[in-house]
Amino acid sequence: MKLRYAIPLSVVFVFLCYSISYPEISQHFDSNGNPISSVGKSSVDRRPSRFYRHSVPEGIELQNDIQYEFYPVFGKTFSEIVRSAEENSPVDLKSKKRLPTRFDWSVGWSYKVDQSTEIDEEDNTVHADVMLYNVGITYNIKITLPTLIDDTELNPSEKTLWKNYYRSLVEYEHDHARIIRDSDAKKELLIQFRNLDYMSFDYSKEIDIQKAVETFIKKETASIGSAWVKDLKKRIDAYDKATEYGLALEKRESFFSQK
Repeated sequence: MKLRYAIPLSVVFVFLCYSISYPEISQHFDSNGNPISSVGKSSVDRRPSRFYRHSVPEGIELQNDIQYEFYPVFGKTFSEIVRSAEENSPVDLKSKKRLPTRFDWSVGWSYKVDQSTEIDEEDNTVHADVMLYNVGITYNIKITLPTLIDDTELNPSEKTLWKNYYRSLVEYEHDHARIIRDSDAKKELLIQFRNLDYMSFDYSKEIDIQKAVETFIKKETASIGSAWVKDLKKRIDAYDKATEYGLALEKRESFFSQK
C-alpha cells in the first residue's frame, strides 16, 4: 500500500498530496559557460546616455538594451583614424591582439519551483513532481567602440568613409548580440527547463526533501544552462569565421539564413 505524507522539515502531517513553492532561484554564466556570481543590472536596464549621441557618427543607431563603452581615437584623415584605433583599442583577451571593437557578455536566468511529493513506503523512495515557472532570461552585453574626438578636420568624403567603417563595426557587434538573444535559442532552453518535471531518490527520516529537490533542480539547470551558453559561443565563433571577423559582412545574411 502506498501512502503520501507531507514532511516540512521536522514536523509530520498526513495528506494525500502536498506542494511546496521555493523562493526564486537565480544563476549566471559567463560567455564560456562558467558559473559566476550575480552581475547586477542586466544591460536591458541600461539606457544610452545623451553623451552616446556625440560618440558615434550621425545616423548610426545604438540599441537601448546594450551597454556601450568608448575609447578615444584621433586623426585628420580616415587612415589616421583607423591607425589610431589600431593603437588605442582594447586588447583581445583571447588573441592578445588589439581589435577595433570588443564584445563582452554573460547570461543569467531566474525561475521558481513548485513541487508535489509522495513517499513510497514499500521501497523507501521519494517521488517528486516538479514544475519550473516564471522563467526569465537576462542578457548582460557590453560593446566597446572607438569614438572620434574631433572630426572638424575631415572633408565630406573622409567623413563618409569613417561613417561607413563605423557602421560595419557596429553591425558586426550587433550581430553577436543577435545570436545570443536569438528567440529560437531561448525557446530551446525553456523547453529543456520544462522537461525537468520529475525526480526520485531514497527516503530516510533524516532527509530534507525540500532541500534535496532544490539541490537537484539547481544542479540540472546549471548543467543544461552551461551547455546552452557554450553552444551560443560556438555559433558566435562560426559567425566570426563565416564573416572573416567582420571583414566580409556581405556573408552575414547567408549565415543567419542557415539555422
